[in-house]
Amino acid sequence: MKRILAVDDDIAMTEFYKALFREAGYEMRVAADTTAAVLLFREFLPQLVVLDSDIPAGGGERGFEIIREISRAGVPVIFVTGLPERVRPLLVRNGRVRVFRKPLASGELLSCISEMLSYSGMNCHFFSWSGSRQK
Repeated sequence: MKRILAVDDDIAMTEFYKALFREAGYEMRVAADTTAAVLLFREFLPQLVVLDSDIPAGGGERGFEIIREISRAGVPVIFVTGLPERVRPLLVRNGRVRVFRKPLASGELLSCISEMLSYSGMNCHFFSWSGSRQK
């Protein structure tokens, strides 16, 4: 079973991720801030990270940098954020990083996750949705 770490301080988003990822057959854990995310990353060893850019204890960008350092840039990361312009520079410098704008379509997120976990994620481009969340 593939492992996903979801990092968001919004309880509604973490509950959304729990339901979505478990229904899709992924093992997953959630963290609400950068510190917890790094600790869980080391313990859980996820194969993909879904990360909000606006989280406590350092922000998503800092958490991203630490995770990339720990994993030697090997773990794909998907930012799900209301502020995609903040993380856009990370896309230029790093492979296997994608961005979704909140709110997002669950089917599109799952499709991108599947592609990234199968190492064909380079076909997944910068995504931006303004539609409502779909379950």
